[in-house]
Amino acid sequence: MPKFSKAVFEPLVSSVFTVQIREGQVLPLRLAGITSRQISPLFESFTLNFDPPQGVPALPDDSYLMTAEGFGPELIHMSATHAGTPDPNVYYYESVFNVLVVQEDADKA
Repeated sequence: MPKFSKAVFEPLVSSVFTVQIREGQVLPLRLAGITSRQISPLFESFTLNFDPPQGVPALPDDSYLMTAEGFGPELIHMSATHAGTPDPNVYYYESVFNVLVVQEDADKA
């Protein structure tokens, strides 16, 4: 199984990930869900959607060291995304993955 795959994250939905912002400063984010898309049979494409705590300013798009129970620490890129409400302060984070499927995994699909 690849290091990052949808199957790795599925059991972690609703788990709280600890995001290392700076030395000694962390931010808890809840993995709210996973969205899949099919872009090619050669890639597994999915997006992790994280809910931030209310009232915390959005972090800049960057790669952050993340851990959760049974996961990490791993460096994962996150982007703050507007949540589609009239309030510009309402957002969530997303991490987009396009993982090359190894041939033996592609044969099973």
